[in-house]
Amino acid sequence: MQKRVLDQIGEVVRLCEDTDGIVIVNRNGIVEYHRISLDSYWCSQETEGCHILELYPELDEDSSTILQALKTGKATYNVLQDINNRRGQRVLLESTTIPIVVDGQVECVVDSSKYHAIDQRVIRGDSGGLYTLDHIITQDTAMLALKERIRNVAPLDSSVLIYGETGTGKELVAESLHSEGKRSGKPFVSQNCAAIPSNLLESLFFGTEKGSYTGALTRKGLLEEADGGTLFLDEINSMEIGLQAKLLKVLEEKKVRRLGGSRDIPFDVRIVAAVNEDPAKLIREHRLREDLYYRLGVVRITLPPLRKRKGDIALLTRHFIERYNQKMKRDIRGISEQALRRLEQYRWPGNVRELQNVVEGAYVSARSEMLMVDHMTDILDQGLMELDQEPAGGDAIEDGFSLPQALEQYERELVRRAMAQSSSISQAARLLGVSRQNLKYRLQKFNL
Repeated sequence: MQKRVLDQIGEVVRLCEDTDGIVIVNRNGIVEYHRISLDSYWCSQETEGCHILELYPELDEDSSTILQALKTGKATYNVLQDINNRRGQRVLLESTTIPIVVDGQVECVVDSSKYHAIDQRVIRGDSGGLYTLDHIITQDTAMLALKERIRNVAPLDSSVLIYGETGTGKELVAESLHSEGKRSGKPFVSQNCAAIPSNLLESLFFGTEKGSYTGALTRKGLLEEADGGTLFLDEINSMEIGLQAKLLKVLEEKKVRRLGGSRDIPFDVRIVAAVNEDPAKLIREHRLREDLYYRLGVVRITLPPLRKRKGDIALLTRHFIERYNQKMKRDIRGISEQALRRLEQYRWPGNVRELQNVVEGAYVSARSEMLMVDHMTDILDQGLMELDQEPAGGDAIEDGFSLPQALEQYERELVRRAMAQSSSISQAARLLGVSRQNLKYRLQKFNL
């Protein structure tokens, strides 16, 4: 076999080590092989035998990296793309495209992609399907007062900054502000800033004109799409400081210019932003611009963590039981007192979202009319749940303890939590501070 071909195969093998999807397209642009690891996207049976432009109909020979590689025989690396597939899903991906050349002729092209988001944004033209204040389940005095404040703030146009730990319900509050306000009949656009790499986030905010960068198509930005309605920016503290400065300027001028564009486009948008760390700490560490904080925080809402509203745990648990009874066609009557006590002792670092995940996981094991401690064994009995009150002698190590096993169980739980909080492998890897490849190895190792 020619050394040139072997070198090309070696390059492709390196690609396969860290990817969400591999596509092989023949010289005619037809998909011959497709492997993708995301259940939420399409499977190989839907794509093999199709021309690449059938799958992405808005592309053409100039904007498709695959067709360009077939035409020129040149590889492209880490090209960011924002494209719609034939289902109408907006897909944000980063692709490396390598042609396989034999005897001076391109025989096929191998495309390796990392999917940053699939239909990441939520855009609705009316309030149907959005959360309302009735979805905030509580009997806690502070939370009831907070609901009333949200009701009073909702009709205003003032920007709102929500601070709350991960899983406390920031998006629920943002959607309630929209659905209870005068903009409820207009678009609600949601974007998690941590889910998108910084070099793609700018084009998402401001939009693009075709040709502004390799593979760029004409696109409205977030501010244009939310015109007349609400734009919710979650984890805005993950945005680079330089982009925060550009966003501040656009918000003050109330007009935006697409990347590669030549005209300013006015917009009328209410901004609701959220951070998952103390704003004062973020400003002190130069991760949030102080001027942007004051621009966004005309109204400030702080959500208490679940550990500070322990009286809501039983209420929320019953609520999730009712939800999963309907969803899974089951008839679980409740939770045992022993299991409920264990839930009330836990500190809930993942807050309400984690409690919901625990209840859902218990349903998988439950074979009786009540959720029992045994149904939560994987979570409650692996030493992963930090209790508020350590039992007497809690520091003692019992016979049979295995440090490697305990560490592995703790690592598995951290990986599970990161994936539960994230919309992509890339985002979860950033949360954990590891590479995508390292995280994918752990997902396979722990069968997650």
